[in-house]
Amino acid sequence: MWLSRYICLFFIYSFMGWIYETLYCTIKNGKWENRGFLFGPACPIYGTGAVAISVIMKVTIGNGIVLSLWQIFLIAFIGSAGLEYITSWGLEKLFHAAWWDYSDFPLNLHGRISLFTSLGFGLAGLLVVHIIAPFTENAVGHIIPILIELLSLCFVFVFAVDFTLTVTVLYHFDSIVVHVDNSFNQSMESIVDNTVQRSSRVKNSIIEKGRFVNDQVNSMNGFMKSTLRRIHFFRDRDENRKTVKNRVLTKIKNLRINRKRSEARDE
Repeated sequence: MWLSRYICLFFIYSFMGWIYETLYCTIKNGKWENRGFLFGPACPIYGTGAVAISVIMKVTIGNGIVLSLWQIFLIAFIGSAGLEYITSWGLEKLFHAAWWDYSDFPLNLHGRISLFTSLGFGLAGLLVVHIIAPFTENAVGHIIPILIELLSLCFVFVFAVDFTLTVTVLYHFDSIVVHVDNSFNQSMESIVDNTVQRSSRVKNSIIEKGRFVNDQVNSMNGFMKSTLRRIHFFRDRDENRKTVKNRVLTKIKNLRINRKRSEARDE
């Protein structure tokens, strides 16, 4: 019974987090933004954080410990920073993409967390403990046990379907990115090698590659395009990409130097 209750609370908090994220980004950007990792209206990171601090409060109270406001704030501050960093790192390792980025914020760590956003989540922790959690838990407590069990099963089923669909789409999209990336990298060096002699061919080759990328994007279904809109940016997939990029830039630099030397000799 207690597990079903916390499952329901997790999804309620996740839905609340999705509402906050979506409204904030929609107002900020002036257009509709469906936020979150999943397709459905849920941000699991908010559900995880809210349930975690609620459990901590119950454990401390059960042991006769009363936490002050600053202690609750500190727990929420540190916990949210750790949760955000681990989640961002994990998503990047799995999908080579980032759903948020704090690089423009002062005092940030790798763009995954920042001091000011963590301070905001610290204050949100106080809001959860003293206002949101008591109201939500009281409302859930009025639901009959059998309905709680059914709701939790429904939530888990919907979440499992959504999660499976999201991961499937992301991995399929990831394979397209790899295909485009490899195709582009394999052709760039040969294009650069022939820049001086075949400038028109180079132009046509680049246009052709651009059309290839556009065709790949246009072939995506609605789910893939929706996923792409929610991703903030893609990180470098591996060191090989950087190596290829540096090699291409070096060749371009050498071509320019050789051209200048040739022009100097002609003069």
